[in-house]
Amino acid sequence: MNKHFFEPITADLPLKLMCAIQDPAKWADVLDFIIAKTGAKAAIITLRDKTTCQIVNDTELEQKFHSPLIRGFSTEAIIHYLTNLRTIDPWAAFQRTYYPYRPVQMTKVCPPSTVKDTCFFEWLKEQGCEDTVVFELDRMAGYWTAINLFLEKSDGPTAERVVAFANANYDLLRNAWTASQTLTHSTQVKDALLTRAAHSGAPVCLAGANGEMIECNELFKEVVETGAVRLSGASQKLSFARHVSVQGLSRWEQHELLSHDAEGPPLHIVASAVDPDPRFPGKREKLWLLSCSNAHVGAIRTKARVMFNLEALTRQEKGLYRAIASGASIKIAGASIGLKRSRTFEVWSSVKSKLGIESAHQLRH
Repeated sequence: MNKHFFEPITADLPLKLMCAIQDPAKWADVLDFIIAKTGAKAAIITLRDKTTCQIVNDTELEQKFHSPLIRGFSTEAIIHYLTNLRTIDPWAAFQRTYYPYRPVQMTKVCPPSTVKDTCFFEWLKEQGCEDTVVFELDRMAGYWTAINLFLEKSDGPTAERVVAFANANYDLLRNAWTASQTLTHSTQVKDALLTRAAHSGAPVCLAGANGEMIECNELFKEVVETGAVRLSGASQKLSFARHVSVQGLSRWEQHELLSHDAEGPPLHIVASAVDPDPRFPGKREKLWLLSCSNAHVGAIRTKARVMFNLEALTRQEKGLYRAIASGASIKIAGASIGLKRSRTFEVWSSVKSKLGIESAHQLRH
């Protein structure tokens, strides 16, 4: 094979993977890229454990009939596989047993002719495939993740290209997947901490070294609405009303604390320094976690609690209502009940219309 065959792939693939690390939905582009460059029929990222084989986000698949980790197969075909075939998929059983760390062409190690139950292979043939190249992306206690590149034919130039691509790039793909999962996990932990603070009744904000707001929970947004805290400019620079005391912070990294005039009851905010990269402490400008004292939170809530008629809501709408009323952001509330972002805001619009409210804050007063 021409030694220069993979030069265009190694030049372009890292760019696709960098985007996928930052946004997990971009793994769809990575799979499309692999299919286009190698001629593979389809590609799927799957999860393996001792008994099952599933798409990594198959809950989303079953609820929304869509997954960015499946390319080349119809949704109906994948749902049929997940529903009827994954427990008798002989290749999945082989992969769960032998953990193909390096790329493996399945017909070479588990020929269809040696398997008694041929349901899986009949389904695969209907999809226009007869083989797959598989290798491990990540392994953790109890399960591991693999990428499967499906072939129309077990032999020939396309099969050779897929196998060569897998062998040339499996380390790159595996490292990118691990980085992507780590970043996703860090984001989820951060969101969970902000949500937990909201559940405990604490308005919390994460601010940058120069006083720009990075993240906040819904309760902190209520504080902003009262005028006790203001956000200025494109960077959302924080300014505190004169009746707000800030403990633990006299100035930002480069500037004095901004202040403004506003009326309201006394409010106490505690500032704690946060190292943005614990692996290399002290190397980067610190962030600040701002938390309003629970003793003063009630004073800034001026509206009486309204009793809403929840009977008008569907089960899905009630689930979203309860999550938001508990303090979760709209995005996190939707994710907690299995909704995609776009669908979350559709359901939230319906909830607002049925309850006659304008914002999430009205659910928490």
